[in-house]
Amino acid sequence: MTRVAVITGGGQGIGATAARQYLSEGFAGVLLLDRNAEALARAKSRLGAKAETLTADLLDEATPARAFALAREKFGRVDVLLNAAGNTERCGIEDTTPQSYGRLFDVNVKAPLFMMQEAIKVMKPARSGVIINISSMLAHGGPPNLATYSASKAALVTLTRSVANTVKRDGIRVFAINLGWANTDGEHKLQTEFHKLPQDWAQQIGARMPSGRLITPDDIAGVCSFLASPPAQMMTGNIIDYEQMPIGVFDSHPALLPE
Repeated sequence: MTRVAVITGGGQGIGATAARQYLSEGFAGVLLLDRNAEALARAKSRLGAKAETLTADLLDEATPARAFALAREKFGRVDVLLNAAGNTERCGIEDTTPQSYGRLFDVNVKAPLFMMQEAIKVMKPARSGVIINISSMLAHGGPPNLATYSASKAALVTLTRSVANTVKRDGIRVFAINLGWANTDGEHKLQTEFHKLPQDWAQQIGARMPSGRLITPDDIAGVCSFLASPPAQMMTGNIIDYEQMPIGVFDSHPALLPE
């Protein structure tokens, strides 16, 4: 079946990799949204003619309607919405400002909400569609400097379940993926520029993980592929914890862990 995906944060990382995955599986087209026009141009050059781009701010009220109108104009339909854009700004209970709170919740909750709202307008008449929200394992609770980010992702998880319940009889399936530590373009920039870690930070940290590496965009794209596939058609409202370690357990008692 011919399928089309709309992907936010499509200029790089998870969004661009998922677009490549979908096209490799025979999707008729992908529409990539990003604020970064240069990143979109690079993604399109790699993906080819079946990739359309829209340089836009997700917080612009007109963006969702523009995106879905463009996707339908170019490809005639929309089958998948992947909300991969996100803000990982560092701030906790003692240093969150109204401005940083707004930036986090605007990008991580408000933008996906209105993209989903527009997607449902298109998918409901077709009685078919898949929506995937990229969340974080920190939705379960995060470190002090990511408390507000964690709260925004917890809100996205709850919103995902609620939307899935709302459209469960309309042929639309809705999911969230809670990501563990992943080596994405954005994470690399954050770790090297903000946290001042060396360029090989991902290799050093990944070596201590159970699998010997961090999660990659290709791993995540594979999950996005499965959720949009026929084998997942009996699922909806699922929050997939995509992490190498079981939640809530430790290799040993926390007090006995090496520093």
